[in-house]
Amino acid sequence: MSLFIIAKIIHILSAIFFIGVVSFRTFIMPAIKKMYGNEISLKSEKAVGFRARKIITINNLFLIGSGLYLFSFHIQSMTLLFHFKIAIGLLLALSFYIVPLIMNRFNHISWFSTFFHHLFFTLMITTVILSQIMFA
Repeated sequence: MSLFIIAKIIHILSAIFFIGVVSFRTFIMPAIKKMYGNEISLKSEKAVGFRARKIITINNLFLIGSGLYLFSFHIQSMTLLFHFKIAIGLLLALSFYIVPLIMNRFNHISWFSTFFHHLFFTLMITTVILSQIMFA
């Protein structure tokens, strides 16, 4: 198996994992809050969030590394769509590392966390869609 194929597999798996964690945070955690209230929600968010953040911190290094490696094979086919996909993907993967700072900065705005997570998830899905239509 070539290094290119291995990089694609790593990239796809790490993207799936990243999207899975964000979708859990975006759609499941609010349901827990609604059903069990703030106290249990905060406890479960701390427990799950800490572990997920540790895992995704390493996961995104693989996501970024494999993405940059794969990018090196497509430098000649740089289209506007490709630039847009790369920019969104890098923005998402790198911004993960500063999300706690963003959340702390705007935690006084009640709707911000929900809006932010839905926007983040929407951009992730946009990146996946772009990756599939780019080479079609």
